[in-house]
Amino acid sequence: MNNPSRPQVMKSNDTRGEKPLTPLRVAFLYFGVLMGAGFASGKEMWQFFGVFGSKGFLGLLFISGLFIALGLVIVYIGSSLGTGDLSKIIFPYEQPLFERIIGLVVAAFLFMAYFAMLAAGGALTEAQFGIPRAIGSSLLMLLVVFTAIKGFTKVSGRLGKVVPILLGATLVLAIAILSQEYKSIDGRQIMMASQLAPNWFIAAIVFVSYNMMGAIPILGSCTLYTEDPRIVRRGAVIGGAFLGGCAMILYLVTITDPMASLQSDLPMLTFAQRLAPFVGTLYSLILLISVFGTATSCFYGFSTKLPECEKRDVLVWIAAVAGLAASMMGFSKIVAIFYPLEGYLGFLFLAFMLWNYIRIKKGKRKIAEEEPVIANVEGISQNGKN
Repeated sequence: MNNPSRPQVMKSNDTRGEKPLTPLRVAFLYFGVLMGAGFASGKEMWQFFGVFGSKGFLGLLFISGLFIALGLVIVYIGSSLGTGDLSKIIFPYEQPLFERIIGLVVAAFLFMAYFAMLAAGGALTEAQFGIPRAIGSSLLMLLVVFTAIKGFTKVSGRLGKVVPILLGATLVLAIAILSQEYKSIDGRQIMMASQLAPNWFIAAIVFVSYNMMGAIPILGSCTLYTEDPRIVRRGAVIGGAFLGGCAMILYLVTITDPMASLQSDLPMLTFAQRLAPFVGTLYSLILLISVFGTATSCFYGFSTKLPECEKRDVLVWIAAVAGLAASMMGFSKIVAIFYPLEGYLGFLFLAFMLWNYIRIKKGKRKIAEEEPVIANVEGISQNGKN
């Protein structure tokens, strides 16, 4: 049913044959953006929550609520303003200069996440399959670009196929591990937490802040590709619940053996290999799917900020190759340098976004008029020139 309070979405003929967005497809898109290598491997669950022992569970409850609430905020702003532009969703005022600055900074963060995933994919293919990391990262780059360059419908379609596999396999493996190791769950805090996240509350804020940056362009775009915003709202709730539930299960796995989780770069892979070598190999493939999903979503979000011009595809490829070059510095170094910075600046941008939400609720921002919005599905950008 059409909502008369927002502009109608008109898709080009390129959307024929594409499945319409449903709440579950939106949920998988949301989940796929955040379920990167760090999340799916259990490393982020350990670093941000497992280090606090049983108190980390409080942080997980908190982030579960935040994922749902912030997803709904993004959907409300995008639907109200009739935009998927990440800078307009974040910044609460009509100030083109500041919108552009924020858009460029967030795009830079998305680009960092893209080349971090290339680095993770290269490291994983080298460690598990003996493929040189440069080749592994290059193959991943090609898959990402050939998906993202065809626009939102291709991104949503591809992720809609791989993310359910990722979610299902991760949960099955985690439950299999817990069924054998649940008696070993250790709620003690065995080490000091990072000074950047000294307690579970700050850790939860930082974790959500850097993760949510990738969700803004994806959920914002979803509001443009459906005539009923309730579909996207329901999807945001389901996706947030998926993320929170999966995070809790992975957290429980990591605290079955805190020392292994501390020492391993990929704890879930370590636990999978304990079950059986072939299980470890299968989970390596699952981690590659998670890397692909996050890399594609983040590169798509970044590319929406590239200028519309005749040589746009050339710019996309230049950016993709530049990211490949940056990924050669290695995943661990990228995480150590860029992720803390992204977390704290991400918190600032989320504060802007919440203020934007409040201003719209109070009627202090102009709501989109009732006129057709042509959703561009022929290229990467979903809303033309910004």
